[in-house]
This record gives sequence, structure tokens and C-alpha cells, in this order.
Amino acid sequence: MASYKEKALMGSLLLAFFFWTVTYASIASRSDDLINNQAKVDGIAKSPVGGPFTWLSTISGLPIVSLFAFRTEPKNCPACTCGTNSSTASNDDLSDVSDLRIYGGTNATEGMYPWMVALYYDNRFICGGSLINNLYILTAASCVFNTDRSLFSVKFLMYDRGNPDSNVFERRVTYIMTNWYWDTGAISMNDLALLKLNETVPLGSELSPVCLPPEGPTYAGYNATVTGWGETENYTYSRVLQQATVPILTYDDCMKQSNYHFYQIDDSKICAGAADGGIDACQGDSGDPLHITDLQTGRYVIAGVVPVRKECAEPKYPGIYTRVSKFRQWIKFNTRDACYCS
Repeated sequence: MASYKEKALMGSLLLAFFFWTVTYASIASRSDDLINNQAKVDGIAKSPVGGPFTWLSTISGLPIVSLFAFRTEPKNCPACTCGTNSSTASNDDLSDVSDLRIYGGTNATEGMYPWMVALYYDNRFICGGSLINNLYILTAASCVFNTDRSLFSVKFLMYDRGNPDSNVFERRVTYIMTNWYWDTGAISMNDLALLKLNETVPLGSELSPVCLPPEGPTYAGYNATVTGWGETENYTYSRVLQQATVPILTYDDCMKQSNYHFYQIDDSKICAGAADGGIDACQGDSGDPLHITDLQTGRYVIAGVVPVRKECAEPKYPGIYTRVSKFRQWIKFNTRDACYCS
């Protein structure tokens, strides 16, 4: 019969093997998926169907702590609509714009993106994020990993950070959830995080959340809009909210038009940008949303999230975003105590 020490050693080895398998699955799934063609369903490009490694990484993608986290179902949720704004500008105003860029600075229309939030850590602006319901913010894990949640403040209805309006208000962060995030420098995986607010926010015509995408779509072929207060060509963070329009590429087109290695692009990411550069998110835009406009409803849908950025607007290096549709089940499971808009 095995001794206690032998059992403990065996348990440690099994645990180490499990984490090694999850890590290897995230990388190896790309070699399975890259050679598959994308299928068109209802005009939306679907991601390639993965092999066993993709399946394994999917079922193991839910952190164990979230399985046991108690969350009360919400009651008396207000009637509201996601992906809408109170601005007089139309959702179509950006459809044909190709020279807008966060890197270089073009002001967004005030009120166009009411779900945009500014994240401050110890009273310093560090990242952006998106309101997805009345209680949670979706942002990048690289913005919040290994931080003290008590030092975060989330500012809503912000447009000009240097001269905030009187309607700007803030919430604190009580809980941070990441999803097996890791970054080796050369490879970054699952750069997505949820922030739970200390108090719900009032949803209405002035403040509305962005819509979550259904599971599956990559939105390849769409023109998308990325917004944020990140670095401009002057190497300073923008005071006023910026916007840029970038084309979303298929995985094959991204590999052909870029200098990325195959292991840097997988089906949990979105590749978007021009081959000659010049239009991109940049430092300080981490956590910001990449939007598309739903063709049927005309509402804004968050297709991607800006991960940590090291270089920006360079030729042959289009922007790489975390694909939100890949994580929809994880997001919904961990925000089941919040009110979503229709």
C-alpha cells in the first residue's frame, strides 16, 4: 500500500500533467485548426472546427474557483437595450472611414460608445474596458493580473479625461476573474478578464452596455471600430476618446499578410488591420473593445478586446485581439448574478 508521501507525490505529478496538457492544448490546437477552411453561415465567418486539443482546452477553460463561486440570480432587472447610444450620429457614419486611427488621434463622437469605461489604478489611468451588464466590466487580463483590486476605480461616461463632465461617476472593483491567462512574451493566451463592481450601475438611454456576440463568429470580412484613450503618434495617451476603423481578416489572410508566427494566431484571437500599418490600437488601449455593427439589429457588438500591446501600427503586424465569442460561455457563467439588456 502506498504511503502518504507517495500518494502526495502522485497527486502533484497528476496536477502538473493536467496543467501541462492545458498549456500544450492551447498551442497545439492552432496546428490542428489553421489548415481548415472557414465556413460561411448567415454571412458570418465561423472559426475552424478544432481537433481533440481544441476540445480539451475548451472544457478545461473554466477556472476551478468559478465553479464554486456563489452568485445570486438577479431580480427586477430593468428593461434596456444593449449596443445603443444617445448620440445623434448614426451607426453607419464610420462604415466608409479608413483614415481614422487611435495611433495618431481622431476624436470619437461624444456619447457614441456609452459602455466605454476608463480603468484607473492607484489614481492613474492604465487601461480601458466595456460595460457588458449592470455589474461587470470586460477588459484585458494583462491590465489587472497580479494587482490589488482595492486600488481600482472604474469611471463611466468619460469622454475627455482631462476635463471630465459632471455626469462622470465611478465604481470600485470587488472581484477580478481571469481565465487561465498567461503571457510568455512571445505567446499570450486568454487575455480577458471580468471586473465585478461594488455596486450596480443605472442602465438607460445615457448609459447602456455593449452587446455580447453569439458563440462562434469571427466576423472576418467586417469593418470594425476600436476605441480608446491609448497612445498616439505623439507618444502620449489621448485625453479625448479616440476611434479607428480596421478590417477584420480571416486567419489565412492574416498569416499571408503578416509576419506573425503560426503559434501567435489561433482561434481565440481576431486579426484586424491594414497590411501597411498606420491604423491600430496602441499602448494604453489594452482592454478596449473592438466593435462591429450587427447587420440585422444595427447595434454594436463587442467582437474583440485589445490585449497588451508592445508594438503598434507597424507594417505586416495587424492588431491581434482576444475573440470574445470564444469566451461567451465563460463570460455568461461568471456574470450570472447580473442583469443583461436585450
